[in-house]
Amino acid sequence: MSHSPGNFSPQARALILAGALALLTPRQTCAEGSATYKYEDYQEDAGRVGVQAQYGLIETTLGLDAKLKITGVIDVIAGATPTGEAPATTGADVPLTQMSERRKAWTADYSRQFARTNVGLGIANSRESDYVSNGAALNTLTDFNDKNTSLLLGVSTTDDSIRVFYQTDRVKKRGLDTVIGVNQLLDPNTSVSLNLTYSRSSGYHSDPYKIITKNTELLPGLFLPLTFPENRPDLRTKWILFGSINHAVQKLDGALDGSYRLFTDSFGITSHTLTGTWLQKIGSHWVLIPSVRLYQQSAADFYHVSLSGTSIVPGDKPNPAGPFFSADYRLSELRSLTYGLKLVWNPTDKIHLDLAFDQYDMKGRDSVTSSSAFPKARILTVGVGMTW
Repeated sequence: MSHSPGNFSPQARALILAGALALLTPRQTCAEGSATYKYEDYQEDAGRVGVQAQYGLIETTLGLDAKLKITGVIDVIAGATPTGEAPATTGADVPLTQMSERRKAWTADYSRQFARTNVGLGIANSRESDYVSNGAALNTLTDFNDKNTSLLLGVSTTDDSIRVFYQTDRVKKRGLDTVIGVNQLLDPNTSVSLNLTYSRSSGYHSDPYKIITKNTELLPGLFLPLTFPENRPDLRTKWILFGSINHAVQKLDGALDGSYRLFTDSFGITSHTLTGTWLQKIGSHWVLIPSVRLYQQSAADFYHVSLSGTSIVPGDKPNPAGPFFSADYRLSELRSLTYGLKLVWNPTDKIHLDLAFDQYDMKGRDSVTSSSAFPKARILTVGVGMTW
């Protein structure tokens, strides 16, 4: 139930896009409920990781002032992923290992309108064979200035239990997220938003399946490349600043949604994310939505391709006292580009269908991480929804 980095709660995000939705969707009667189903297929190139996910959402009003929303997700992941082990020789591909996992997750959110303030309560649970996460959240959204200004305040907690293959007992990780944000309607066609999120998590942060290589002297003059489990700090703090603008262009029957996200954390990672989406109405029932997302990050302070040539002495299991090290390519200096196209069809004012295709490309930006570590992927999404 923690906030997605750089995003408002669903209620606030709806305000940001209110102008575009009003322009681009048919007028509907006051619905008492809705149901949505989505299927997504994510497939990396060269036999890398593939994910098939199914998502369901049911929303219903409870009286005049309350709403209940329940979501469910089932996804299956399988394929090859880098282990963190260094390539055997310069220029060789990074070693891969096969993985497979099945996840089931659900959320329940209850919201109620009190005069100018909407209060939302939520709980969530996600389960995998080696990872169980429970969460809870409280959000408030308050209107001011004749509903031209909205203030978001939110807090959420997570409690995770992780099974590490080289330890007998499960380890824990706990998180706390807080967010404050404001949305301002500038004119009938334009709104802007800004929010600030602070996160703090403590406990086990390492990936139990990632290893790192070090040439180790076993006998005088005899060195072998041995592998060790990675070791990340047991405390991580994050700051996220997010801003967006939504502008409806009535002459073109379209709307622009753009955003920027600045992220920094105690691992030493700083990232920038820029997104742009255009919503184009075509006739009475169709909407075409091209989008692009640019992402760039610096490396974590403790990222190493290998520990060979360093003074770091790794252990057999994570040590909260340090030293810290990881060869996970996701912590390296990198850049990614996602671009895609979505088509929405509203055959009636109560039925909604959509089809989307996205291309995802990631590249390293340092001179030491093998380019074979970074994936390219294709993402296909199909959805159907109805209201009543």
